[in-house]
Amino acid sequence: MTMQELMDRAELKDLVDTFSNLADVKDTASQGELFLPDGWLEFQMGFDGEINKIEGREALVQAFAATINPCKAVYHINGQHTVTLRGNEAEGIAYCTATLVNDVDGKNIITSNYVRYSDLYARADGKWYIKRRRTTFLISDRHELNG
Repeated sequence: MTMQELMDRAELKDLVDTFSNLADVKDTASQGELFLPDGWLEFQMGFDGEINKIEGREALVQAFAATINPCKAVYHINGQHTVTLRGNEAEGIAYCTATLVNDVDGKNIITSNYVRYSDLYARADGKWYIKRRRTTFLISDRHELNG
């Protein structure tokens, strides 16, 4: 593996981790900046669920905000991340546990989502961006938070 390949892999892992860290502090505008201007996101419940698509940075930021801004707490933990490099593009698979706490009728409801991201990355102006992300919710667990 070349030094450039090692650097690219490290930058792509940082890109994925930064996306999650920004979600935890509800910085949706900065999350949007991690996507190409014409980037898009698909999401589905399970591998056979309906696929919904959001296109463009502005729409992505609005969707991220609608999801996390109402939350009392947001917590992401990332797991394995594999990458296949192809010059100025790369494909990646990343796993994440995304936990959200919301007030529902005066009760703290916790939703834990076990997510697989299937990403296409592109390098533009010397920097890696997310070009396309498919978020597949493999498992979701929702219950009242005890304590």
